[in-house]
Amino acid sequence: MEEPDSDNANEIVVYDLLMEHHALHAHWQSGHSLMAFASTDTLASVDQPRDVSQHPIYLHEIHWNREMHSPVARKLVNESRLVFVGVQQQAEISGKPTKSQLLKFSRNYRSILQSCFMELRQKFEGSEEFDEELEKQMQLYSMMELIWSLCEILFIENSPDGTVLIQLVEWCKWHFPVADDYVRLCYNADDYGSPAQHPNYWPAIYTLALQGRTSEVREMLKLHPAFQTQEHDPFASIDELLRKMPIFSYHQSQSTNEFEMKWRHWHDECIKRFYGGDFDTMPNLKTLSRILCGDEGIIQELTELYGSWYQMLISYLYFKNPTISVSELHYHTKAFIDIFGGQSELGPLDRILLAAFKFDVSQVIRECCKHLGTWWLPTHLADLLHYCDLVPLSITESGTNVREHLIVEYTSSLSNFDSFWPVVVDYLSFCGSLSNHYLGLFVQRIPLSSEKKAAKVIRICEKRGLLKEVESICRQMKMKSMQHNRLGTALSWCIKANDSSFAMIIADKMLKEYARTGLFSNIDLIDYLGSSVLMSESLTFLGKYRDFHKLYAAEKFKDAGQLLLNLLMSRKAPLDFWPSLLMDCLPLLERNNLIYDVEETTGLLACLNVLDQKQKIFDSMTEIERENQEKKMKHLRLALTNNLAKAIVS
Repeated sequence: MEEPDSDNANEIVVYDLLMEHHALHAHWQSGHSLMAFASTDTLASVDQPRDVSQHPIYLHEIHWNREMHSPVARKLVNESRLVFVGVQQQAEISGKPTKSQLLKFSRNYRSILQSCFMELRQKFEGSEEFDEELEKQMQLYSMMELIWSLCEILFIENSPDGTVLIQLVEWCKWHFPVADDYVRLCYNADDYGSPAQHPNYWPAIYTLALQGRTSEVREMLKLHPAFQTQEHDPFASIDELLRKMPIFSYHQSQSTNEFEMKWRHWHDECIKRFYGGDFDTMPNLKTLSRILCGDEGIIQELTELYGSWYQMLISYLYFKNPTISVSELHYHTKAFIDIFGGQSELGPLDRILLAAFKFDVSQVIRECCKHLGTWWLPTHLADLLHYCDLVPLSITESGTNVREHLIVEYTSSLSNFDSFWPVVVDYLSFCGSLSNHYLGLFVQRIPLSSEKKAAKVIRICEKRGLLKEVESICRQMKMKSMQHNRLGTALSWCIKANDSSFAMIIADKMLKEYARTGLFSNIDLIDYLGSSVLMSESLTFLGKYRDFHKLYAAEKFKDAGQLLLNLLMSRKAPLDFWPSLLMDCLPLLERNNLIYDVEETTGLLACLNVLDQKQKIFDSMTEIERENQEKKMKHLRLALTNNLAKAIVS
């Protein structure tokens, strides 16, 4: 990457007395911000004392490039995201969007910029106090719309030769309404009697002419009291020239050669009348005729009416060479830049527009990145121009892909805002061959504040094949659930991550909870485990045990008894849970109908004997709990003995 120019580096002054004698320390904050403070440990000069107890230490929060951190910027980001995704989807469908589709997408971007600017202007005009920050935002959005509209004309629309100047004149008309301002002043000034008496009457006519608005010039001239319709009247002569001025239109099947012939004839007539003295008696009309003749000298004399070299350039070429091609525009830029002081006097906007007139796409993008303070415009412009085959693979010696680099930088600036994470995902999803790599890195930074959000992120990862990231998210969510003792939720995340070992731990905890309370806290989840019960033996046991309860509730006692016996005989249940399983046999043993035969009853007695030998499972109980448990076991042994006798007799 290029080193930043020292002239364009951001300089931020921090006022702090301690910093005169102590070193400045800083820590990065989120986004474009630093937290700076004077260090009391490191002295800037060894001659200064170390005692700073009399001076408080202040923290200075430093921000830069914060133009896009506003509510209007959120509107810009969210609405332009839809257009960006539409461009990529169209590219996936047809390989590359057509010229008309790209022009439509470009105008969508431009309409979003205009909408944001109008919203800012309404706020600014409705504000009771002057808001400097709001004014800076208005300037930024106005500049971006100006740059985008020029790039749309020169790069994307790519109209045939002979029409580009018509579009550039319209560009001047809409973005620099100086002529409209003059006309408005003339019509609104009642003190002068009529608009023709106003001091700005002729400046209004000149600026209208410079913007190619000949019909409006004619209307203004008719307001002059000396306007007559005689054949040899200077007003009639200039009116005729304005009326007959040819305008090229390829929509009417007019060829360039045909237009050039008509325009040359008209231009020669303008020069003939000028040198013939038709306007010598009216100096103002003579000035107007010099404009029509494309006299570079008069356009230079009228620089006070225009504020920029590019407006003068367009006006001059419109009357001097109206069929000029886009590739020839830059040959005429130097002369008008020199009028305004040369290259050294060019500002950031001038440099960007100059690069556009030179048809240097790489330089346009580079200058936008350097001067605008936001990645929005270079990112979206480079994306569209990429599909126009105008953006090279790299603009630096390192060979970095421009489009991908800009998308990454843009999303990086958005990633500091939690609400923008879906936007970042959409952009990184269309970031070329490394999109999955960038997505994987970003997904790890998304704060998973809710299960709903985590589920959305997982769906995105699954769609993109980011399986490792899915496992990582599930791991985070199950640990959060465990910390809040939400065992059912933790188990669902384990199942999603296919984590059998942790699922076994959670299943054991749920069984212990049931053994302690006699209730399942997540019955619905257990009912719908399905094939997930096969993940671990503990989970399989949990599902089977739930089936036992459903069979018992449905009064299918024989089936319930057999299932309970199988659970005990398989030894899949934790030993701590055996007392609960054996006690579940008690109501089945006390029924009139025989549930267990001799062999099955003997097996249950064997399990009870094993439990009697494992006294360690009762060590965690209190003395009262241990006594109650012993009573239950005695009651159970008696019931098993009676059932055995009943089974032998039967």
